[in-house]
Amino acid sequence: MTQLDTKKRARLPDSAFAYVDSRGRRRLPINDEAHVRNALARFSQTPFEDDAARGRARTRLLKAAKKYGIVPVGFITGQLRTQSTQAAAGQAVIELGGMGAPGELEERLRTALGDKSLSLLHWSDSAAGYLDGAGRAVALPADGEGRAVTLLERHGRPMTALVHDAAVLRDPNLASTVTAAVRLAIENERLQGEVEARASEVRSLPAGFVTFLLADIEDSTGLVRSLGDRYGPLLSEVRRLLRTAIRAAGGREVDARGDELFAVFELAPQALEASLAIQKKLRDRAWPDGREVRVRIGLHSGQPTLTETGYVGLPVHAAARISFAAHGRQIVLSRAARDAVGRSLPEGIGFRDLGTHQLQGLPEPEALFQVDGPDLPTEFPPPRIFGAAPAQG
Repeated sequence: MTQLDTKKRARLPDSAFAYVDSRGRRRLPINDEAHVRNALARFSQTPFEDDAARGRARTRLLKAAKKYGIVPVGFITGQLRTQSTQAAAGQAVIELGGMGAPGELEERLRTALGDKSLSLLHWSDSAAGYLDGAGRAVALPADGEGRAVTLLERHGRPMTALVHDAAVLRDPNLASTVTAAVRLAIENERLQGEVEARASEVRSLPAGFVTFLLADIEDSTGLVRSLGDRYGPLLSEVRRLLRTAIRAAGGREVDARGDELFAVFELAPQALEASLAIQKKLRDRAWPDGREVRVRIGLHSGQPTLTETGYVGLPVHAAARISFAAHGRQIVLSRAARDAVGRSLPEGIGFRDLGTHQLQGLPEPEALFQVDGPDLPTEFPPPRIFGAAPAQG
């Protein structure tokens, strides 16, 4: 992991940290994948001002993990274990241990608290009110109706309402314990839902023979240095343009890390179509200070292995190396991608042979080809191959 010295840390915006306390002290940097993984490991050792601050930091950290394609199963398990330990301050949480979905939680709360009419309601933004377990809108009881309401919020917004006998939560310690248990169960469901959603999304990616597109911004470090805090909006706009072109061509985003975006297509001509659209959109867009944002694109076709966490195998590494070999505004293909495109070329588009090169980490030399077209530059330096000479043959 790249160490953050004082100067580098100072240049990072607050958004590059999972936690900024009320005095402006910034902790748990999440500016790249390595620091996100480090923040996940250090989260439980970090002191927070209150539970709300911890919750906000956890949310930002999980969003960062999703951004870098990290499925933080160990972190989530640890968080649930920590929360369970905190909540287990009283007998009620011991009885509530092992609770699952909110429907089960409601029954366990009724048993633990001896209130068979207790109900657990959940806030719905669309209904602008609380709903019961069957999804029906329920009005909270008014004062004087003999029932008490304990409200739980998340990040200052309504989350859950406990409607119960006023006597059962008169003890403030018991009330604190029960609300902690409820938060635990709901957070458990939410975090597990995020992991399941990510796994479901990965399972829906195309399998078999596919074509990868990997794009990244040339000289992103120089842009960060010159634009400062304005680089964040620029990166978001670049990603928006890339994603629009990829979706329009029938592709799927696999991952986005820093200034890189990784996509997959069932058909190679779709990947070529998206690449051409990306370069045109970036060329025609006006950028801050009149700067030119140049993206290099690599295409490679192959048959990777699709696991629960994404694609693995040599085709993934090859796509990354081919993208690295390209220059800004250049589209470079492997022989496999060129052959997969076949004769399905848009009018005026052709391929230029860039020779055969030994790309780092690949077992065999790779023949590279440049996409030529009326809207693309034609002259570029040799492929970026870490100074290696072209392979013979």
